[in-house]
Amino acid sequence: MLAGSPVLAQRADDNAIADAEDAFGSNDGGEVLGIYNPNSVRGFSPIDAGNVRLEGLYFDRQGDFSPRLVEGNRIRVGASAVSYAFPAPSGIVDYRLRTPGDDAILSGVIQANSWGGALVEIDAALPISDVLSVGAGASFSRSEYPSGNNADITNFAAIAHWQPMRGTDMKLFASRTRIADEDIYPIILGNGVETPDRLTRRRFLGQPWADVETERYTFGAMGRTSIAGFAVRAGLFRSDNEVREGHNIFLRAGPLGTPTDRIVSAYPGRAGVSSSGELGAARMFSTNAFEHRVQLVVRGRAQDRRYGGSVRRAVGFAPFGEADYVARPDFAFSAQSRDRVRQWSIGLDYQVRVSGLGQFSLGAQKVDYSKRVTAPGGPAPESRDRPWLINATATIDLTSQVSLYGSLTRGLEESDVAPEAAANRDEAPPAIRTRQFDAGAKIRAAGMALIAGIFDIQRPYYGVAGSNLFRQLGTVRHTGVEASLSGSPVPGLTLIAGGSLIQARLTGDEVSSGAIGSRPIDVPSRKLVASADWRPPSSSISVDATVEHVGPNTADALNRVRVAPYTTFNVGLRDRFAVGRSTVLFRLQATNLFNAYGWEVAGDNAFVYVQPRQVIARLVMDY
Repeated sequence: MLAGSPVLAQRADDNAIADAEDAFGSNDGGEVLGIYNPNSVRGFSPIDAGNVRLEGLYFDRQGDFSPRLVEGNRIRVGASAVSYAFPAPSGIVDYRLRTPGDDAILSGVIQANSWGGALVEIDAALPISDVLSVGAGASFSRSEYPSGNNADITNFAAIAHWQPMRGTDMKLFASRTRIADEDIYPIILGNGVETPDRLTRRRFLGQPWADVETERYTFGAMGRTSIAGFAVRAGLFRSDNEVREGHNIFLRAGPLGTPTDRIVSAYPGRAGVSSSGELGAARMFSTNAFEHRVQLVVRGRAQDRRYGGSVRRAVGFAPFGEADYVARPDFAFSAQSRDRVRQWSIGLDYQVRVSGLGQFSLGAQKVDYSKRVTAPGGPAPESRDRPWLINATATIDLTSQVSLYGSLTRGLEESDVAPEAAANRDEAPPAIRTRQFDAGAKIRAAGMALIAGIFDIQRPYYGVAGSNLFRQLGTVRHTGVEASLSGSPVPGLTLIAGGSLIQARLTGDEVSSGAIGSRPIDVPSRKLVASADWRPPSSSISVDATVEHVGPNTADALNRVRVAPYTTFNVGLRDRFAVGRSTVLFRLQATNLFNAYGWEVAGDNAFVYVQPRQVIARLVMDY
């Protein structure tokens, strides 16, 4: 159910480590923490799978949320996902609005970093009456990125919060993000045998004219109330993401200083717009030691996208690792494709809590999905699916400190259309049916909470085969273990640590024939994270440190290129003090302190390097 969200807090209280619920993934005030993130949970992307929630409500997000609209997110997976009706395979990303409350707040932020970037933010909240409060925010930044590229980013957002009576509230919101003159970083194409030679980081190897401009709009209304004994929640949202003429730069790897070819792929823009929403009604009642909840949920989305029409041009040879700028070629773009997705579902979920024993739930959804693609050559075959999706969860309380959890979940996710290089370009394959099983234990003692579990996820695997057809090549299966340790063992000290070990395997005819390897690309075999925040008694200063280890990875479909593991170390401090009637936070942080070098996988035999050391200074003032 949609719980009352926390109201807008003082920005000087931001502390990602102290505020984290577990080590599975969170974002507070722009600082990311944990083993998972919105683009990678158990080796899959909740964003791509459509598993996005805004304060618990279904949201079909087309572009990133404005940071002036949302204050952060949580990754709900394992034990934290069991309480959700209709949990989704590969986890849920749940975002939180910057909700204005009963207090007048004005917060300002000034930030600069060692790469030359700068940021100014301002957020305000004002109670208009006893039942109505409004909030607004704006930010302006010159963003500098690891590859030496940059962008100018502007964000605006406004939120109204109406609470006419106890247990009833409504939120209206709107936001706009504009990303201007965003230079596109190059993607390094490997030789198919090994990772590229080490490059000098923060040296821009793209082209000054190869930029992109993006406009994003988000609108919505959400609310909750009680009607005739039913708890009712609802949300209706609009997400619009438009990219004007854009480019991708590809550099062929070779020995440093050796001339290698370069390719630019340009496209005439793309756009995605979606209207989505959810309506739910729940009834709770008790019988002796049993507490029951029956919930009916209806969800839907109408999504329309425009894409394709790209053109590739060679831009000559240049010594690998050195900048060499050329004039912009002429691009004669081809016609674009459009797709139209319509999806709705209706589900019934029953949950029972037994005093002293635990909680059990069983849910069923009927989904109606259709996708229609219109390519330059005419309409492609329509993709349709109408499955029943069943899920079951259980939590067993062995003692007041020890509990077990488990779930079996089935999902339906949209597949990508066939890429432009495929013979069946723009064809829409059927929606992907996914399955997940997970189980584990949660132990609470001495101010700490330990969560440890196993998971098994299975789904179809699509790609371009030797026949140059985009089709199902087999089945991908991720099995693994994950753990989180979090809490405060002594006053002033917060510890967050966790890890995941994943075995990812492909099976099918293409694997058996040797056309592709048995390991999918870009699924690191392990990830380990440990963070600590220490604030001595009677001190205004706190210090923190985070170490993150990413294990070995596979970079190509044939499994010949192995990516080495790497480890990064971050340190920081916070100092809170008063200036008149205002509270001030000074934050200093160094990320990748020892400047560790490593490669991240950006596609089949494609790479970008790990970001270098960066020092960030941040000043927050709450009035």
